[in-house]
Amino acid sequence: MYEYTRPVYYYETDQMGVVHHSNYIKWLEEARTEFFKDVKLAYVETERLGVRCPITEINIKYKHPSRFGDNFKVFLKMTQYTGVRFRIKYEVINDDGRLLALGETSHAFIDKNHKPISLSSAIPERHEEMKKLIVEEQL
Repeated sequence: MYEYTRPVYYYETDQMGVVHHSNYIKWLEEARTEFFKDVKLAYVETERLGVRCPITEINIKYKHPSRFGDNFKVFLKMTQYTGVRFRIKYEVINDDGRLLALGETSHAFIDKNHKPISLSSAIPERHEEMKKLIVEEQL
């Protein structure tokens, strides 16, 4: 399971000092972007090779508020990969170990014309590396 950590920034909070719900989606994307960069499958390089992977579905369950001054961790793991689609699950937890949110995103690979594409035919070496990232569901 991959771990991404950072503090809550002031601009992410509302007038009550609580993180606005929209920021959790950004946190998942930050964690996912860093994950793929750290495993040498950076989005930017995949796009340079002519393949994009937009989100096709996102789901977040908010469990507890986070506030300015808190630190949080996003734990993520890829739970499915077909060559055309993949799914990632997330847990957002604060420094006290409190569960802040649970999330899940689904993604599809597309070409420059926005048509679905199989990574195995478009970028075979990346396809092989993606297969290695699947973790059995335990979140």
